[in-house]
Amino acid sequence: MPDSAREATRRASPGGQPALEPAPPTTRTVEERGLPAASVSGAYRPVAYEPSPLWRSVYDRVFRHIRVDEGWADAVRAASARGHVVYIGRAQSFLDFLGLDYLVKRNGLPLIRFTNDLGMSVLEPFGRGARRLRGASPMPEENALADTLAANASALLFLRRPPSVSRAMTRAKEGRAGVALEVDLVRTLVELQRKTEKPIILLPQTLVWTKRTANKHPTIVDVLFGPSDWPGRVRTSLQFLLNFRNAIHRGGEPFDLLAFLGENDHMTDAQAADAVRYALLRRMERERTILLGPAHKSSARLKDELLRSPRLRRHVQAAARERQRPYAELEAETRRELDLLAAAPDQNVVGLMDRALRVVWDRIYDGLVVDEEGMARVREAARRGPLVLVPSHKSHVDYLIVSSVFYSHGLAPPLIAAGDNLAFFPLGTLFRHAGAFFIRRSFKGQKLYPHVVDAYIRKVLSEGHNIEVFVEGGRSRTGKLLPPKLGILSMIVDAGLGLSQPVQFVPISIGYERIIEEGSYVRELEGGEKKKEDIGGLLRAPRVLRSRYGRLYLQFGEVFDLASLHREAAGLEPDASEPAPDLSPAKRRGLVSRIAHRITYEIDRVTMVTPAALLATALLAHRGPRLTHAELVSGAAELVQVFRRLDAPVARAITDRSGALRADTLEQAIALFLDAKLMARIGEGEAATYTVPETRRLALDYFKNNVLHFFVPSALVASSLGALGGEAPMTSLRDRVRDLSRLFKLEFQFRADAPFEDIFSDALGQMIEAGEVVWEGDVVRRAAGPDGARVETYAEMIRTYLEAYSVTLESLADPAALPIARKDWNKQVVERARRSLAAREIQRRETLSKPKLESALAAFHELGIVRMDGATLTKTETTHEGIAHWRETIRAHLR
Repeated sequence: MPDSAREATRRASPGGQPALEPAPPTTRTVEERGLPAASVSGAYRPVAYEPSPLWRSVYDRVFRHIRVDEGWADAVRAASARGHVVYIGRAQSFLDFLGLDYLVKRNGLPLIRFTNDLGMSVLEPFGRGARRLRGASPMPEENALADTLAANASALLFLRRPPSVSRAMTRAKEGRAGVALEVDLVRTLVELQRKTEKPIILLPQTLVWTKRTANKHPTIVDVLFGPSDWPGRVRTSLQFLLNFRNAIHRGGEPFDLLAFLGENDHMTDAQAADAVRYALLRRMERERTILLGPAHKSSARLKDELLRSPRLRRHVQAAARERQRPYAELEAETRRELDLLAAAPDQNVVGLMDRALRVVWDRIYDGLVVDEEGMARVREAARRGPLVLVPSHKSHVDYLIVSSVFYSHGLAPPLIAAGDNLAFFPLGTLFRHAGAFFIRRSFKGQKLYPHVVDAYIRKVLSEGHNIEVFVEGGRSRTGKLLPPKLGILSMIVDAGLGLSQPVQFVPISIGYERIIEEGSYVRELEGGEKKKEDIGGLLRAPRVLRSRYGRLYLQFGEVFDLASLHREAAGLEPDASEPAPDLSPAKRRGLVSRIAHRITYEIDRVTMVTPAALLATALLAHRGPRLTHAELVSGAAELVQVFRRLDAPVARAITDRSGALRADTLEQAIALFLDAKLMARIGEGEAATYTVPETRRLALDYFKNNVLHFFVPSALVASSLGALGGEAPMTSLRDRVRDLSRLFKLEFQFRADAPFEDIFSDALGQMIEAGEVVWEGDVVRRAAGPDGARVETYAEMIRTYLEAYSVTLESLADPAALPIARKDWNKQVVERARRSLAAREIQRRETLSKPKLESALAAFHELGIVRMDGATLTKTETTHEGIAHWRETIRAHLR
């Protein structure tokens, strides 16, 4: 290694360790290095770049802030082990060269020893500037590149240069590909590759100095200083000076030139060079889109294009004929609807909100735990097409946190489907500029509006935007997932089936150790009226900022694409190459339903067991009025092992390396609950005892419900076994569990990819393996000892739901109960539950939950016991028989 290169490497590499680089050029012949002697001149001696004294003083200070993917360095090393590495840049940029040169030195990667002309005149690197200063002729770039690869060294090639002012004025017509360079070095690479069997691996490199998206149509600033995606030197310098602390680097998918030429041996060198250049530019454009989003289009222009679209125009014309009104009036009405609906994303607002939110998160949360492996999967999926992000919905914070995490991880924030209840001034304006579009909660009685929403969703997906939707509709007040709403999901499926790029669904679980809406949720659960959100309700900053809300967890489920499920629904193999035919209306509805249930299953599967959920479950699973510190610790420790057996993701902070419960984490969760008055403590340390205030059980139940779904299959088996006296023939137990599953069909999200028999067998098999139940001959019974005692714990998990269903059933059994207005029934059943709790007819205050009682009513409607005629509840032909059957069934479970 030349002394100068070694010194530069030591200065830029951590700890002064030399970077990985080839042996000196003199150690092997040209042929041994993989290129024939006829292809090189030997006049160019590749050396690493040495920063000038001026640059050296600030080199590390400015470029150390560049954020890089964790796997980038390993990918480059793997490419270097396979063949010649050539880094590829998009547009000529001295700053991009300096930034990449710094990164390869810092990470010990093959050094850049040649780059094509950067347009810097006497400041050109690798001695070219000095030659020009002396008046000497520069060496042809083709020869220098060949000499570099012959020396087994690496090069950096830029594919285009930014457009000139005159070019920028016409770029909208000519495309967005910059300007071709005078010397076609890609063709030189093709020629060199044809002469050697050693692969030349092209590695696309994307450096982003600003998060401002390019304008779809040039502005005067674009004309004078170059567009933001192909900036001139002045704009590049300003982008760098203003944003170098937030710079991002992304490495694209490696391109094997040898393999490409082998697959396309019919191409001439010129044709191959054009194809390679196009493919590389596409890959780098894709990385920029992943980082920044699609090119910016003004909200007004997007609305104009929508109103001109044939699909929407047909619906507007049909509405005009139906209402017997002029088309112009209906068009104006549609434009007003679009004004209320459409987002107007502004990267300046997104950046300001991100900085402000980070301050708030630091104040109220103890940390944000992001599933980094899942984030890597999401980034990879974004390379294939637009994403539909589907988070769980437990808090208003959900609207903000996903965008904040995407922004901080170098992914374009999504457009967010929000309820129009959040469109109030001034926050509605702020949210709209942050990417929110506002949809009415109900489309009832509105024939044109659903088509306007459908057209908007089609448009933004076709433009390449990611979308965030909440499939539950509203926020869950109970802590568990709500049944999916299919309206907007159906629109997304319809839009996605018509796109050339695959639409991909990303289930996301957002978990909280405490939620800021806790007080309002408890009030609503106990039957209080829901208050409409206003600025005061959302921004009680003094109360929020004085409290601590623990950690916040973001987990990603498996990403799946619409095209594969479409092919399956059409009877084809998921990876079949032929296009799937159009689906019948029934199959299309089935496809939407399947997608919805797969999303909810994935969200449940990856939901994190937080310290708060663990502590709440341990407290509510205890049957006595109080428990000692030792009982709480042992109960929590036992639950940790159960969660692991159930394949539930447990927060790393909960256990140590051996898998044992960490005492300090449990103490932190106890302190959090004590601060929120969710529990009370008498005494200190090992002598402490704990109680749960009756008025706080509903709030505590919220956190238990976050992870209840992991226990549901075991709880159904345990409760059914208890209803049968602790032991029963296998067939009786299976029938009892099946009956209970029917009752809770709308309450819990069961696996959509497996029949009842498989779910039952899996749950019972796990309990047998854990020693909780015993299967001898044809009889299943609860095991003796501590393992068998867990069966009662599982049954206790769903007791409050059985009590709620019992109260609901008795409210319908009253001879004078039906018919009744739904609104009046809601009030009466809550009051009945309060009386039953006071009379000790039900044991748990958590039963007094309005959503549980409403879910029970929906279940009995599904079972044919009550009919919902609009806003009125009436009897059915099977009301009396159904009440008698389910009354006895539920009582057996509660005994």
